[in-house]
Amino acid sequence: MSEIFVRKGDGKLELLDYNKIREALRRSGASSALVEEVIESLASRVYQNMPTYEIYKMAFEALIEIRPGAAARFGLKNALIKLGPDGYPFETFMGSLLKGRGYSTHLRQMLRGKCIQHEIDVVASRGEYEGHKRTKFIVECKFHNSPHFECHIQSALYSWARFLDVHAGNPEIDSVWLATNTKFSRDVVAYSDCVGLKLLGWSFPVEESIQVRIEENKLYPITVIGNLDRRTFGTLHNAGIITVKELFAAPDAQLRGLKIRDREIEQLKYAAKAILSNKG
Repeated sequence: MSEIFVRKGDGKLELLDYNKIREALRRSGASSALVEEVIESLASRVYQNMPTYEIYKMAFEALIEIRPGAAARFGLKNALIKLGPDGYPFETFMGSLLKGRGYSTHLRQMLRGKCIQHEIDVVASRGEYEGHKRTKFIVECKFHNSPHFECHIQSALYSWARFLDVHAGNPEIDSVWLATNTKFSRDVVAYSDCVGLKLLGWSFPVEESIQVRIEENKLYPITVIGNLDRRTFGTLHNAGIITVKELFAAPDAQLRGLKIRDREIEQLKYAAKAILSNKG
């Protein structure tokens, strides 16, 4: 394959790396043969300075024709963006993501610090676990409606200052996390390393990122379901259903109680099963 430069969302050009696409396809559950089939179809259609979003869109369209469930998982990054436009669903999703790691979580709690009262996005706790000490911490969630926005130093400074006040009034709270659906600036990473602020972003830290945590326990947000309309999304979120697993496990009677019609319930459950299955 000849060298092709592609245009990223921030306007910068970089060499097209098919291995990045391969990795995203593999994470979606696509087989090696299917991955190479999609890559081959892309290679004949890409062109110089092509926007990266168009390349991933073509890959998604190729997948959806063959493996709808894998296509939904491939669109995971965009599914997080679709949790917006406000940040509350992202907070709810972070709570579910932490529950998948065995934490007990409480959303949007009011905690009194030494100086003032704070509204905390997520309070999480866990007892002693496989050699880890018991812990209780707060999570500050920063949601962005574009994957190209970075979480900047102001958010890190604010989160750490809030933690210091909350910790002073609640000594059992031992740490703070800053979570975002996108990336962190270099200053945020440097500052966090210095003071001990824990970061959780789309691809950071590499082995413990949001993407990794989602896929290890199949905690996909319900927005990976392609035909999920905003009304139904809002209804499910208000009922505390934010992951595909929670949707699939919800009794039909519960969903009917939310005024979701039987036909739509059937379609949602079918899509959820395909997404949760590696064969989907």
